[in-house]
Amino acid sequence: MAIKRIIPVSSGKGGVGKTTFAINFALALSRHGRTVLVDLDTGTSAIRNAIDVPIEKDLYHFFRKGEPLANCISQLDDKLDPERRWRNFGFVAGPLHLIEEITNFGPAFKAKLMEAINSLPADYVILDLRAGLDANVIDFLPFSNSGILIFTPHLPSATLAASDIVKAILFRKLRLIFSKASPFFDTVDRSLDFWKLINDLIDRVEDVYDSSVQNLDAFALDLAESLGDHPVTRTVQTTIDEFRVHYVLNLFNGVDDSFNTAVKPFLDNLTRNVSARCGVTNLGWITRSDAIHQANCNRLPALLLPQMKKKAAKTDRYTRELDDLRVAIGLEPAPKKGAGKPLSPLEVPSAEEALDDHLSRQLNTLKSMFEQKKDDDFFANFDYVTQRSLFTMKNRRPSELGDVRIYTPQEMLASLFAKSNVPTTIDWSELE
Repeated sequence: MAIKRIIPVSSGKGGVGKTTFAINFALALSRHGRTVLVDLDTGTSAIRNAIDVPIEKDLYHFFRKGEPLANCISQLDDKLDPERRWRNFGFVAGPLHLIEEITNFGPAFKAKLMEAINSLPADYVILDLRAGLDANVIDFLPFSNSGILIFTPHLPSATLAASDIVKAILFRKLRLIFSKASPFFDTVDRSLDFWKLINDLIDRVEDVYDSSVQNLDAFALDLAESLGDHPVTRTVQTTIDEFRVHYVLNLFNGVDDSFNTAVKPFLDNLTRNVSARCGVTNLGWITRSDAIHQANCNRLPALLLPQMKKKAAKTDRYTRELDDLRVAIGLEPAPKKGAGKPLSPLEVPSAEEALDDHLSRQLNTLKSMFEQKKDDDFFANFDYVTQRSLFTMKNRRPSELGDVRIYTPQEMLASLFAKSNVPTTIDWSELE
């Protein structure tokens, strides 16, 4: 049985089609297992307004009436799904109107919702997060990957903001690992003030007005020069090296335009201001389609539209195997020299070299995908993104795409050190 996976879908800004993607991606996943879509963009009721079915219970009933979250799942009715082809799909809608404590829930509501999401009876849980970046987005994101980021060639500011989500996740994890409450400091010499050294450096990297430490790669290099081969240095490098970024291009309109107006600015900002060492994967694209727009206007998920039958292309076994191989291209970056180990200054690529390497890999992946998928419609687009996501979930560790649960900081610290002999007598009040 597949490991349960919770996958957030987010975007740096609104207007990129995040909810449209989340709905149809969840539908596509439901062909492979029980899938629940949860609307955490609670200020807009976006999912409720996009699916024209009766909704008896929603997040209002969960928070105000004490209903279990599993009882707040709505399903497609006979009008939208007369043949019950999508019976494995369900969704939890946001409240009908804006309710302050549900839209901007505090720590107690957040903890209650996280635990309820973790307990949902589903193989896949998709979280439609609000656009932008605040605590009610960050706290629902994984610690070791980006979830799925959505951006588009038509909104450059949203593309740049997407890399800020990556930065926020990485800094959250580093601050957690090197917090005063962390068991990490039981592994090093407490007579030296590593906590102050590390956190001062993190402050400087995170401060966009301080150019003394440009990004996390420079941060890791500074530590390596100061400490050499040391648990602090190795932990920072491993955290960066193991982080994975997954993105989908929405409203795709060709390789050149998408690469120059979306992929390149995203990678440029990510490489220069965050890190060049984390893996970056293009899961696919959703082509620009008037049919999707019209379906949205009619409150009908696009995958429920009648699918035009196409003449199947003849393909032999070797062609199919080659296609399967190409699906894997881009799922993993090229192995990094010395991954997880401190690098010497001679081994660290410049920002320009690192960016060129990233751009070359992403452009090659885009071109390869385009050659395979150029004649496909949005039905095939969603299937392709879904297959690549399933491939990752099947063949990589759970923390590479989404995770098996939404971790609280306390749970994540305990998990990080569970496999070591480090005692986890943690003062949780330090993390509040």
